[in-house]
Amino acid sequence: MYYIILRITMQSYKVLVDTSVKCLSNIVESSRIYRYLIENGHEVTDDESEADFIIINSCGATKVNQDRYINLFHKYYSLKEKNARIIMFGCLVKIDEERLRPLDVCLISFEESYKLDTFFYSKTKFQTVRPYCSNDTKKRLIRRKERFLVKTNLRGDIKNLFLENITFLLSAVFFPLSKKVRVNYEKISAADDEKRILVEICRGCVGNCSYCVIKKARGNIRSRKIEDIISDIETLYNPSKNIMLVADDCSCYGLDINSTLIELIYEINKRFPKLSIDLNYINPRWLEKYPEKHIKLFKEVGIGAATVTMQSGSTKIVKSMNRNYNTSNVIKIVDQIKKVSPQTIMFSHFIIGHPQESTVDFLKTLSSTKHFDYSSPFIYSDLKGTRSASLPNKKSKFVKLLRFFIFILFTNFVMLHKLLTYPSPNR
Repeated sequence: MYYIILRITMQSYKVLVDTSVKCLSNIVESSRIYRYLIENGHEVTDDESEADFIIINSCGATKVNQDRYINLFHKYYSLKEKNARIIMFGCLVKIDEERLRPLDVCLISFEESYKLDTFFYSKTKFQTVRPYCSNDTKKRLIRRKERFLVKTNLRGDIKNLFLENITFLLSAVFFPLSKKVRVNYEKISAADDEKRILVEICRGCVGNCSYCVIKKARGNIRSRKIEDIISDIETLYNPSKNIMLVADDCSCYGLDINSTLIELIYEINKRFPKLSIDLNYINPRWLEKYPEKHIKLFKEVGIGAATVTMQSGSTKIVKSMNRNYNTSNVIKIVDQIKKVSPQTIMFSHFIIGHPQESTVDFLKTLSSTKHFDYSSPFIYSDLKGTRSASLPNKKSKFVKLLRFFIFILFTNFVMLHKLLTYPSPNR
């Protein structure tokens, strides 16, 4: 740990920025770091052996991610030049600082992002860099294998599919046989990074989910002004791209500034009527609280995709998670949204093996996945500092893995059905 940080200005460094490829908030923050470095005259490199600094933008949402970033630190530490410094930035710094402190690393949380100026500032301070990510910047930041592309080599594509996206394994059998399956796969799976420009609308949330540690890292809701968000969209606007509104919980946008997500979307649509808008993380609580307003919104505005974070199909388990909604009511609202806006791709997340989850609760979760175009499973794990870690009736590792694989098998059939029946695009 660096206890003394010397401010060095007007010197150019080579910096490697390592970001998560899953978390959109993480990608937006990495984009800010990237543009901040460039504006201050530094060079961003992909070669850790030549980097003066390595910035790891961490995620601590799950035990798997926490371990991944600790291992990533050790990997870079073994490969870097002797005098190169490693900076651990982001969620993990607040979530498990105790685990990071013994490491030879500088810790900078989101709240302390101004500390980057100590290393890199020459003319642009970090706090003045706007929270958005263009498509070009995203491609520059995310160093990974090429995405699955149905228009190229089918054999190689199916191999990548097997390794990277097991939800589509059954569907992959039909790729050579059905053009409709291939086209709809491309639509559903790529309503994503390739066509999205990312703009952060708020940070933090108003909830206190019993399993979640993100609020510890990102705090209470802090919404951006509508005019600032629209200004960022104007900067990035490309008629061939979708705008993804990024937040830890989009649905609570504006609660701290006397506004709402619905008001924001209508204002964006008024300014950019042909723009397709994607929504990152909608808490079902708000759909249930304002069903008519949300159904009307999806009917009137071009919403390309939205992620409704169900987490469970059982109301009993949802309450155990300290999330306040009735799952049956939410499913009915999702069905109504799909009816008025069939082209909107509806995603969801489900936690598998939460404490007290019975077989009946799990079956309710399976049934809920039929109402979404794509469902992502996450195996529950106890996280330090969460209330769910102290709940009784924990599921064994065997039970959690068994339910996870049953979920994957079931959603493979659901996914194939979706790809065979999804309406032709008309946007």
